[in-house]
Amino acid sequence: MDEVPMNPKVRLKSFNGTLTMPNGCKPTENYWMLIGQVGAVMSSANLQRRVLVQFDNPAALLGLHCHNEIPNSLLIRESDLEPVN
Repeated sequence: MDEVPMNPKVRLKSFNGTLTMPNGCKPTENYWMLIGQVGAVMSSANLQRRVLVQFDNPAALLGLHCHNEIPNSLLIRESDLEPVN
């Protein structure tokens, strides 16, 4: 994706460039379960072209860890996101 504006709706199309979790992934770190979920871009971190996405559905309900100040948010590669119209 090119420069991502703040607060647009985006859908996770992959996580870390893949569609499936690696072997040995802890259930609390299986962020691949969020593929297809929609969220809003909250800020641009510019860390390896990542943005902070706050997901509409609580990731905690899936048993996933989210360690950011904004609840239910993760740093996601821009290339793993697609805009939602």
